Amino acid sequence: MRKIKSIFLLPQLLAVLLLLNIAGCGTVDRPEKPSASGRAGELLAVMNNSLWEGQVGTAFENIFRAPISTLNQPEPMFNVIFIPTREFSTVFESHRHIFMLEVDETLERPRIEFRRDVYSYPQKVIRVTAPSEESAVRILENNKEQFFDRFLAVEYLRLENAYRRMLQTSSHQTAKNMFGVDMAIPEGYFVAVEGENFIWLRKTATREEFDQSVMIWTMDYTDPAVDFDEDVIWARRDSITQRYIPGQFPGSYMTTYNTEPLKLRPEFREVDFNGKYAIEARSLWRVEGDFMGGPFVTYTFVHEETNRLFMMDGWVFAPRYDKRDYLRQVEAIIWSTRFPEPEEDEDGPIS
Repeated sequence: MRKIKSIFLLPQLLAVLLLLNIAGCGTVDRPEKPSASGRAGELLAVMNNSLWEGQVGTAFENIFRAPISTLNQPEPMFNVIFIPTREFSTVFESHRHIFMLEVDETLERPRIEFRRDVYSYPQKVIRVTAPSEESAVRILENNKEQFFDRFLAVEYLRLENAYRRMLQTSSHQTAKNMFGVDMAIPEGYFVAVEGENFIWLRKTATREEFDQSVMIWTMDYTDPAVDFDEDVIWARRDSITQRYIPGQFPGSYMTTYNTEPLKLRPEFREVDFNGKYAIEARSLWRVEGDFMGGPFVTYTFVHEETNRLFMMDGWVFAPRYDKRDYLRQVEAIIWSTRFPEPEEDEDGPIS
C-alpha cells in the first residue's frame, strides 16, 4: 500500500516550528471544562485591527470564507467572526473554534500551535505567530487544509457526542451486527435498504423534501493499486447506488455526473480516517431519470483485522436549504466509526 501523504506536515521552506498538544477524540474522560459555545461552522478570527484590515485579513477571509466547491450553491467553509485581540475576553473564550494570529518581528521563524479544550470542550484553538505579515500569509495559504481538518474534527466530535446521547438503537445495532462497527447513529435514522454487505441508513422529513443518508458497503480487500484507484472508487459508487438507491420513478436511480456533456469528476484526497489510510471523494450526485441531486462524500479504507475494504458514504438532499451543515452532520456519523475490540470470556474471544 502506498504511504499516505501527510496532511499534518508543514512546508519545509517555511521552517515552521510546530507545537502539538492534541487530546484524544473519544467521548471518554471528558475534561472538566464548560461546554463549548458557538453555532455550527462559526470561527473566531482573533488578531489586531491593523492585521485584519491588511493583507493578512484579506488572505484569512479568502481562505476561510472561500465557497466550498462540492456543494450545489456557494456556501463558505466557515462563518468567520473577527474579534480584535484587545477585545478577546472570557466572553469569547468558550467558543468552539478560535484562530489567533499575531506578528512578532523579534521571531526568527514562525510558530504554529494547536491546542485542544483550552477553555471549553470540545474546542480547538490554533495560534499562529509570524515574524512578518508576508510570512503569516504564507502560513495561512500553505496550511489551510490542515487548519480546516483540525477545526472540522472538533465539529464532528461535538455532533458525535450529541448523537451518542440519542442513539437510534435499532439502526445502531444493525450496523454493528452487519459490519462490526460502533457508529453514533442518532434518532430519526432508519434502515431503508439492507443488501449483501450493504446498508442504507436514511433520515427523511415528512412534510418537505429533505433527506440525509449514510451508506456502508464492504468487499474483500485484494489490491491497493485497484481498491484505492480514484476511478475505481468513483465507478464502484455509481454501481452500488444504481443497484440499491432507486429514484421516485420506474427505472430511475442515483448516480453521479459521470458522462458528457457534464462530467464532474469528484475531488479526491488522502486522509487519516481515525488512524486508517483512506481516500476521501467529494462531489455532487444526481438521479438518472429525475431532477434530484445534492452533495456527497465517500471514504474508502481497509479494516486490516478482517481484510475488508470499507466504503462509507454520506449524502444530503435539501433543495430549499443550505447544505454545508447538513452534510457535515452525516460526515460526523461516518467519522464516529469505531471497531470495538472483541469481547472475551473465560474461554477466550467470542467470534
